[in-house]
Amino acid sequence: MPSKYGRELSAFYWSKAWKRVSTAYMSSKSYICERCGAPAQICHHRQWLNGVNVHDPTVALSFDNLEALCQDCHCKEHGLQHNVTIFDEAGNVEAVKESAGTKEFETQRAQIDDLIADARRLLCGFK
Repeated sequence: MPSKYGRELSAFYWSKAWKRVSTAYMSSKSYICERCGAPAQICHHRQWLNGVNVHDPTVALSFDNLEALCQDCHCKEHGLQHNVTIFDEAGNVEAVKESAGTKEFETQRAQIDDLIADARRLLCGFK
């Protein structure tokens, strides 16, 4: 079951207000990525939304807090910092794409767990 935070953000991103503002902003930037100049597909919040500021229109709906980004620049912005949640048309969680940072963390954690197990075997004489 999605958290209240997830439901609030999902509802916001499906709202008429967000659709109007994001379309207007992207049009004002001619759908060009503000970082690299490639075609932009994502209207990004410079100050990321959370369960509190999603209700503040000066943060959630202000052109001053928006940025037109291509998929690559958006992934660079978010990719190493958190997983990406994909929502269906009804606003329900459809999938969660694991970030590169999460994958790297899991790999490192598995390596550390293996080292600890090896150290225990050596120190305690376990096989």
